[in-house]
Amino acid sequence: MTTLNSRLQLAMLNRKKSRNLLQKGFTLVELMIVIVIVGILSSVALPNFLSQSNKAKGTEAKSQISAIMKTAGGLYADGGMNAIDITGNPTCSRLGGPDNFVAADDTVNPAVAQSGGKFNYVCEKDGDILKVTATASAMDDSIETNTVQMTLNVPLGQIVTVTNQTSEMFGGTKADSKPTG
Repeated sequence: MTTLNSRLQLAMLNRKKSRNLLQKGFTLVELMIVIVIVGILSSVALPNFLSQSNKAKGTEAKSQISAIMKTAGGLYADGGMNAIDITGNPTCSRLGGPDNFVAADDTVNPAVAQSGGKFNYVCEKDGDILKVTATASAMDDSIETNTVQMTLNVPLGQIVTVTNQTSEMFGGTKADSKPTG
């Protein structure tokens, strides 16, 4: 009798367990709490992501400036400071810099199509120093008019980012020209 009774109790417990597994789920309150937590985490993470996106755009300018400076270093090795030619428009074009941004304008001249990149580059020589400034063009509203500036001490080959002339969004200390985002 006791074995039958214990078997019956065991069968009843197993039946309750299997029914509970099928009937289990999340309550509306539990789901709402999860949604609120995900919303809070998203509101914290999204601004950080947007600033990282702008920093990545600034990396494009830094890479291009670095390429311009390497070209200048090669020219210096071949013929000294006089071999570094910054005449022309744009001033960095003879050092491998890209064309400046030109917006498409159908009203004035239909042949003028949008060209150039996200940054306009200006090269200046001051003695043995080559200064290259990249200013964000109107091609990208989120970074427009913000700058990256780097200098090259040509004889030493030393490249330095000028932080007080580089916008905060690109890792400098100069105030950003426009709010991001």
